[in-house]
Amino acid sequence: MDGSRQHGPGVGRSGGGAIDSFLTWLVHPVTVAATALLILNDHVLKAAYPGWLTGKLSDAAGLVMAPPLLAVVLVLLLAGCGRLPVLRRTGRVARPGPGPGPGVAPADLLAAVSIFIVGVGFTAVKATPEGAATASAVWSVVNGPSVILADGTDLLTLPALGLAWWTWRSAAARPTLARWLRMVSVLVVLPVAGLGVAATSAPQYDDAVALYEWQGVAVVGIGNAYHDSREPYTWWIGADDGPTFSELPEGGYELFSKQPPPVASGEDCSARDPGHCFRIVPRRLAVQESRDGGASWRVAWQVDEDARQRLATAIPGLRDADEYLSSRALLVRDQPDGGVAVLVANGRDGVARRDTAGRWERIGFGTVAGDGFRHEQPATPIPGVAEATVTVGLRVAVPLSVAVGSLVVLAGCATLLARRYGWFVIPLAAVGGALGLLALALYVPYALRGATSDDAVGSVLVVALIVGMTAVPAGFAVLFGNVTEPLPALTGRICVAGILAGAMVPLPLLLRLLTGWPPQRAAVVVVPIVAVVVMVVGMPWAIRYAIRRVPTRGSSSAGTPPWTPPDPPWPETADAPRTA
Repeated sequence: MDGSRQHGPGVGRSGGGAIDSFLTWLVHPVTVAATALLILNDHVLKAAYPGWLTGKLSDAAGLVMAPPLLAVVLVLLLAGCGRLPVLRRTGRVARPGPGPGPGVAPADLLAAVSIFIVGVGFTAVKATPEGAATASAVWSVVNGPSVILADGTDLLTLPALGLAWWTWRSAAARPTLARWLRMVSVLVVLPVAGLGVAATSAPQYDDAVALYEWQGVAVVGIGNAYHDSREPYTWWIGADDGPTFSELPEGGYELFSKQPPPVASGEDCSARDPGHCFRIVPRRLAVQESRDGGASWRVAWQVDEDARQRLATAIPGLRDADEYLSSRALLVRDQPDGGVAVLVANGRDGVARRDTAGRWERIGFGTVAGDGFRHEQPATPIPGVAEATVTVGLRVAVPLSVAVGSLVVLAGCATLLARRYGWFVIPLAAVGGALGLLALALYVPYALRGATSDDAVGSVLVVALIVGMTAVPAGFAVLFGNVTEPLPALTGRICVAGILAGAMVPLPLLLRLLTGWPPQRAAVVVVPIVAVVVMVVGMPWAIRYAIRRVPTRGSSSAGTPPWTPPDPPWPETADAPRTA
């Protein structure tokens, strides 16, 4: 046998035995199941059933799927460094000398190292405040502002690493992958696993919901808007009345929660000067001020309505701007220099602060400092008209344009084919059209509120369903019509009609870009209304056009090309023979 064609045990014909082994580990049913559980738990179950069980499920699933993901990354890095040949012997090989016996398997070593790294890293993060603080800082760079908390009870999930090792041994026993499965593991499973790791917890949307005066200091109550609850889960002390806050001191959480002080209302006055009062404007980011004890009021600070709606496009996961982007409570604090400071809890926008000189500032959630960490959360900049309009266009108008244009083309082409080849086409098109309309109906509520960024995944899935159930069948219809019996004029006009119908959807946003009108909220609402109107008009037009231009199958003119008019009747002449 030609020695150049010999391979050690477990080596694929391509020489990629090690990569095959680790890719097999990555696409092992247990690993895939753990990845699916991690994504489902983080994006669905944690939001629906927050608590101990869902938290531990994420940890256990992550400990099963993280080692193969890390191993694949390491082996690819080693391959890039020219070290892959060392790892090609993935199976157990015979030792030199008499007698069988297991030898060294470098791939086993790399798998064990991956499991060890994951286990040590997990233990350091969950068991020590320093590890949690380091992980928070690193993950904030990778995945946006994040706070990872140490929790010793999470170490109960460490035995899941044993399942990861068993999965590796099962994968190593059959290291050679089919070519298509290798492509699936690289192009599909690897990115999905990476996304699963990148979203290892349900989002935390800080929400300034309450203010208190406790033991001579101002306290801000912070909730998590992701769970639709306006109750605080943590409290921050503003020793200098902001903009820097800190956690409650040791034992403070128990004392504060057992004997909570009165919650500040939407109106408060200076204790030193009772006639100097402030109050919030409900469902607005605005504060009014009175110097005569409430007899008259003037606007002291506000984010005007159009700017508030533009701000809503920049805040992720904002379900209702009137509810989550409005002032909720304020606290007036007398200062030693004779002036007053005012703190306003503004929901997802954080906190607004007035200093003793009367200057107002949106400080967001300020700078939060504690043992081992310091995290700055400045106010979200308010987007300009152009930026906010383009954002809404990309999230709302573009998907609706594609959906409306696809449905119009589908209706016209299906009718065209039904007229030419029989009505059997209609049920097939009706299924696609019905699913497309259902998906469009599901998407319209997202569109009406601007489809803020945490809806991106849902939006993409809905639009993909619309396109898949309308544009793809329409494309096949166009292709079928042009290949079997050329209908270029009709199909071309129907496609142009679909393009024009889709192009009409973003017209309100284009008008706003050019003139600044209509206001942000009106533009967002008008876009889906225009989409529905265009679809209601465009689909019947496309159907009527196809019916009028194409004769039914089996009619006397069915064999006549629809773009060729029939010969006109010959006129009678005097020389023509006459019959009795």
